[in-house]
Amino acid sequence: MSDGGGSGGERKSVSRYEESRTTGIVISTVWVIGLSVMAKALALVKDIIVAERFGTSSEMDSYLVALTIPALVIAWFRSPIRSGFVPLFTERLERYGERRAWSDTGVFLADFLLLILVVTVIILVLAPLLVSLVAPGFDESRHALATSLTRVMAFSILFSTMAGLFANTLHCYRNFAVPGLGRPLNNVIMILAAVFLTKTHGIHGLAYGILLGSVVHAVVQLPSLLRRAKGVTLRIDFRHPMFLGVMRLALPLFIGMAGAKLDDVVDRIFASMLAEGSISGLSYALRLIELPKEILIVGFSTVLFPFFATMAARGRIDELADKLMAAMRIAFFILLPASIGMAMLGEPFVRLLFHRGAFDDESMRFTVSALLLYTPTIWALGISSIMTSAFIAMKDTKRPVIAGFLRLGMKVGLVFIFMRMFDSAGVALSTSVSHIFKLGLFFILLPKQLRGGRYPALFRSFLATALTTAVMAVVLYFLSPTAISVGLRGSLAWQITALVGMGAVGLGVYLSAARLLAPNELKEMLEASSSGARGVIARIRGRK
Repeated sequence: MSDGGGSGGERKSVSRYEESRTTGIVISTVWVIGLSVMAKALALVKDIIVAERFGTSSEMDSYLVALTIPALVIAWFRSPIRSGFVPLFTERLERYGERRAWSDTGVFLADFLLLILVVTVIILVLAPLLVSLVAPGFDESRHALATSLTRVMAFSILFSTMAGLFANTLHCYRNFAVPGLGRPLNNVIMILAAVFLTKTHGIHGLAYGILLGSVVHAVVQLPSLLRRAKGVTLRIDFRHPMFLGVMRLALPLFIGMAGAKLDDVVDRIFASMLAEGSISGLSYALRLIELPKEILIVGFSTVLFPFFATMAARGRIDELADKLMAAMRIAFFILLPASIGMAMLGEPFVRLLFHRGAFDDESMRFTVSALLLYTPTIWALGISSIMTSAFIAMKDTKRPVIAGFLRLGMKVGLVFIFMRMFDSAGVALSTSVSHIFKLGLFFILLPKQLRGGRYPALFRSFLATALTTAVMAVVLYFLSPTAISVGLRGSLAWQITALVGMGAVGLGVYLSAARLLAPNELKEMLEASSSGARGVIARIRGRK
């Protein structure tokens, strides 16, 4: 009897643990998504102001080329360091406690800071050469402007990479709110720069905003970080096990990230050889694609990664695999209709947001055509990002790198073909096709212990979501001409009403169809949302 009671108690304990773990993931995701929504809303306001002032001009092309270089370096360092640092810091917390973890982290911080300073100086010196490599089609005036802007924004590399490392450390403590505040504050600064600094400094005002925003992003996290730091001492030692361990895990991703971020460089290289404004048009389209990507994908993967890393560190591989499959089902259920809806309502959406001031009909043409062909990246990149978190949590960094380089090679080959057919929009199409190809590789390369016969159920879920989305697409196909017509002739209020109305109809049709075609996926999403809402309410009441 006692054994049976013990087993029952143990099952209840495990059940409570599983529920707590799931609720914790959902609550954290809610917070991160909420902050991401705020950040993207502010970023959208900034983009609207910038589009009205600069449109798809040569100045804007130069600014985007200049931004490519520091952004490449920041992303090149941030993601691999995150992937190498989080598992090792988490492991030290679990095995040795905070004092040992922070002692090792102090050495890594000092080493990393010195490394970034050296990289920043190199970029300042080599700025003209770097601009020539990224935009070989630029004339002398655009090249000179891009070089000047690059040197201003190069200083943001130091603060942005450190802000990313601070955020990763706080994420290990399940603190997602404070790191998330940096991005909304960053965008507030960019809005102020776009409104005020561009009046006196022209396009350089945006570069100054980038630099100031990176400083704020790092500084705002320092109080929370210092409260956690125990026994931390900054000391340079490039032979320290913590530094070598992070580099060992990160090195394959440094190589792979170079491939991934060279994606942006490839876009700039080819677009610089096309008509003036091609770079800007592609950028505005990507900004709109980043709305669902940043809000949903980044929020989801940011929260999942430390949870995955903890499960892997504790040897709970089956739990990790189950959470991975659930995350992919929910993500696809949300992201596929989002991508189709954006493709079908792209023209009225772009017109509503940007079509004023310097953003003329030619700017509309560049942006709408690119947006249509970029939309498949929303769901393909979303699922890939979640799977990447699982790969890295298992300390498998090689296979994602291989898939990334194969994707880049495919994209470069496709750009030559598609640019002849679709002009600058061909760059967007090559990106989408290559991301779908990479997702297929990920399903093949995912470790067997994470697959474990789970694919058939996952793919059935994907098929149910695809059929549900097809129903929504048919309805929007017949209704979208109304939104476009209103956008061409109606007032701003009518444009907003038409676009919101079409979106509401699409959402209503999708959810209704899901009750028949994808009931399990709908139920899973609603249960996750309900669990997160209950947890947030309970946490708020607890603080009171």
